[in-house]
Amino acid sequence: MLLIRNGRVLDPASKTDAVQDLLLDGDKIREIGAAGKLAAPRDAEVLNATGLVVAPGFIDLHAHLREPGQESSETI
Repeated sequence: MLLIRNGRVLDPASKTDAVQDLLLDGDKIREIGAAGKLAAPRDAEVLNATGLVVAPGFIDLHAHLREPGQESSETI
C-alpha cells in the first residue's frame, strides 16, 4: 500500500482540486481524505507530496515523427 500525504489532488471527472491524502492499494484507490486525516496502515509506504500534484494521468501529445531521414531527432 502507498499513502500519498498532502498532495494537491486534481481530478476533472469529480471536479476535485484540493490538498488531500490518498491511500492506494496496488492500482486501486482505497480511500481519499482531508490532508493529514488518513491513518497509515502498518504496511503502507508513506510519500510526502507537499507542493506536488496528484492527478489521474497525463499524456504528452507533442511528438516529432521524422521518417524518412532525421530519425535521430525523433522524440517518441
